[in-house]
This record gives sequence, structure tokens and C-alpha cells, in this order.
Amino acid sequence: MSSPLPLRTGVSVLLALTLVSAQAQKKTPPPAAPAPAAKAEPKEALGDDKAQIDAPALPAAALPGSAPAPAAPAAPVTIPGLEKLTPNERQQVAKDLGDVANFMSGVRLQEALEKLNNAEKLTGDFHLVSNLRGAVFTKMRDFKSARTEFEKAITLTKNMPRESFHPRFNLAEINFVEKKWGDARTQFTDLLNDPNLPDSATGRLIKYKLLICDLQEKKTAAATAALDQFDQYDNDSPAYYFAKAATAFAEEKKEDAEEWLSSAAKIYPKELNDVYQDSLVEVGWLQTLQ
Repeated sequence: MSSPLPLRTGVSVLLALTLVSAQAQKKTPPPAAPAPAAKAEPKEALGDDKAQIDAPALPAAALPGSAPAPAAPAAPVTIPGLEKLTPNERQQVAKDLGDVANFMSGVRLQEALEKLNNAEKLTGDFHLVSNLRGAVFTKMRDFKSARTEFEKAITLTKNMPRESFHPRFNLAEINFVEKKWGDARTQFTDLLNDPNLPDSATGRLIKYKLLICDLQEKKTAAATAALDQFDQYDNDSPAYYFAKAATAFAEEKKEDAEEWLSSAAKIYPKELNDVYQDSLVEVGWLQTLQ
């Protein structure tokens, strides 16, 4: 299984599926445009805290000038928890779950639920099905049903800490959307310190959400200190720009906030910016994604 990837569904939801991430799709961004009120000097080089992208190493035969490599056989579908299914059944479940992710990218939510019901006939109670069903309910804004599914997925992964991370993030996100800032902060903090944190990109997204929790609860000192966690010259994440925008919105400096968002739009791909903008929409600082 690949790292969990944010899939924009109205709120940021983590899915343990083999999807194409916004990070993998983006091109290397151009040098950062001058940001409003920026005082930091450019760095010699970026630090090691960069988003990890799943990319297989090239075999020697794939290098320029080498003999063509023989075609590799297709890898079998491996989904943790489905070892008792036949290969054909696992293939069908993988297809159904992939279809659900595609349906969620549009408005085919009822079809997504039907696909999950079909998959569940083969899998029985299964954490990926519950997590995805919760994501569908989240997009439907049925947060009560979404919470039930995420809690079920957490129960089903109690002995699978790596898989459990995804529904735990999603449950924290539900509390964030419902403006239960204290509960969201506690859960996001636990996730940030979890050894199963999938990658640094997820970590930066969590830090950004924690900053917003601080701003919403008027924890000014904590929010100011949190800004130091973000790097303006990070090629892989717009977290710095969105953290500055969120702070400006909280201080009712809308024009400053819009400038930070405009700078981010010039540097990073829309798919990645949308993941961060979702939080601003949920809080009410933005009406829609820009």
C-alpha cells in the first residue's frame, strides 16, 4: 500500500489507497515570488524535511545506454487484511475501491456507496471500506455517519497501527470541521507524534491545522510560536504561505491574507493548494476554493 494521500472531499481526508498524489503530479515550482512582509533571507539549501513521493528506483538496465530490461510480470494486488480472499477477489475489491475514489472526485456519491456495499460483500467488515464510506459521508456533509464509520475503522485496525493512522486523522478532521477545537487539537497532536506518521507532507498539514486550532481558541502566543515551524522556501509545501494567511485572517487583515494566498497560487500547483484552502473554507475565512 502507498502512503495515505490527501484526497480533497470538501475537507482533507486521508485514504489508504494507491492514488496519484498532488505532490507526484506537480512540477518543480519556480523560485518563490516575493511574499508580503517577508523578512527571512534565502537559504543555501532546503532541509531534509521534504515530502516523500513513492517512486521505484530505476534498475540498471533502465539507465540510458543499457540493454532493454525484460518486461516484469504484473505485481499481485496486496491489500492488508484480505489475505483470505482469492487473487481474483482481491483484484475485484481493489477495483471497487479505486472506483470509489474516482467517484468521490466528482459528485457520484451514491454510486460510491453502492461500490462500497459490493466490496463489503467480499470483504465483510473491513477497515478500508469503513474509512472510504466515512469519506463519502464526509463529502455528503453527513458528519454523524462519517464519525461512526471512522470509529469503526479505528476499531478494525486496533492491531494495525500503520493502517489505523488514516481513520484517526479523518476523525480528528471531523472534530475540526465541527469546530471542536480542543478535541481536534488533542487528536492532531497525538497523530503528529505518532511513529506511524506517513510522511513529512502529512506532518506539515497537521501542524497547519493545529495552528488554526490555536487561532480559533485565541491562543495567540502558541499560534505565533507555531509559525516558526514553517519554511517559506519549502519547494514541496505551501504550508508557510497558508499559515501566514490564516494568521492574517484571524487578525482581520483580509488584504494581507489574500496576498499570501496569491503568492502561494503563483508557486504551487492548485491541487496542493486546495488541500490547504479546504481548512480556510471550513473555518469560514474563505467562501469557496480559489
